[in-house]
Amino acid sequence: MTRAIFGYFVGTMAIATILLSQTPSYSQSATSKATPPAVLVAKVRMQEIGERFSYFGRVEATDRVQIRARIDGYLGPLAFEQGSFVQKGDLLFEIEKEIYEADVALAKANLANSRAAAKLAKVDLERSKELRGRNVVSQAQLDENAAKYDEALADVEANKANLNLAEINLGYTNIKAPISGRIGKAAETEGSLVGPSGDPLALLVSQDPMQVAWPVPDRHFTHLTSEGRGADSVVVKLRLADDTLYSLPGKIIYAEPSANSATNTVTVRAEFENPKFRLVDQMLVTVLIEKKQKEERMVMPQDALLLDQQGPYVYAVDGQDKVEVRRIKTGEQRGLNIIIKEGLKVGDRVIVTGLQKVRSGIQVTPKLADSAEGN
Repeated sequence: MTRAIFGYFVGTMAIATILLSQTPSYSQSATSKATPPAVLVAKVRMQEIGERFSYFGRVEATDRVQIRARIDGYLGPLAFEQGSFVQKGDLLFEIEKEIYEADVALAKANLANSRAAAKLAKVDLERSKELRGRNVVSQAQLDENAAKYDEALADVEANKANLNLAEINLGYTNIKAPISGRIGKAAETEGSLVGPSGDPLALLVSQDPMQVAWPVPDRHFTHLTSEGRGADSVVVKLRLADDTLYSLPGKIIYAEPSANSATNTVTVRAEFENPKFRLVDQMLVTVLIEKKQKEERMVMPQDALLLDQQGPYVYAVDGQDKVEVRRIKTGEQRGLNIIIKEGLKVGDRVIVTGLQKVRSGIQVTPKLADSAEGN
């Protein structure tokens, strides 16, 4: 019985083997009938591009003022909202006035007394001159009265100066904004004793316009200036921390007259209008310097760029719609495009969409994508 079962099993396996050998391979059939994958391609083209340099820079306010008390006294209530924008001349702090008002009153009284004394001395001098003409008084008496009159006039001038100083000090009880700008937190509050030797009361920073300073390596600075072009030959733009471009261009105002020997850089400054206060003092930005004179450069869409351990490459489609790997050298990115230095030529087709479906040597069905513009 066992032998019969074994013989039946062997016969069945033989028949199955024959049937399988006569059935065509499914994978071969599927491969022969597979449709080439569809991909989007873009043509390498020429584009007018201005030479561009980028640097890290820092925003600096044109004016930064530490508000200080110029006289001693106790602070009254704050006259501003902390963190707000204030105009030049706005009241910020007030120091108690009573002592300084009394000083002004005393100085006015002293001035009045000195003027009265000068008036009397003048009368005595005129009388002495008349009597001396009649030989009633001596020359010595006349000289003494003249000296007293001069002394009285000097007292008048001294008391005028004292009154002026007292009025100045009284004016210092009102601490006003010397510039327009945004004011920060008050360092002292109502009732605090303040004075010229104390800490600053607040920081006031101008907002519009703003300056941006950035270090330029010596070799770049030499390159930019070697052609004898001025600041008007370039466009200055800013890229903010959120990677957006600042909407208003800047203007280079000057470069420092000496280089930094420690870093081998020259500090350059530009000025930017800041009507919406997007630029903040000490903010870190990227400065983009672009020459106005443009040159023809070869570009392709950034989406076509691939990277591996050997460097950048693209999948290009040849004249028979076959995929091939092209090793390339790239320049800087301009908008949606990237500059090509080596490895491609104008008119070459590179795959921008469908990269995951292709490999070198396979046939594809290419469709031309819309050209990506941008700087």
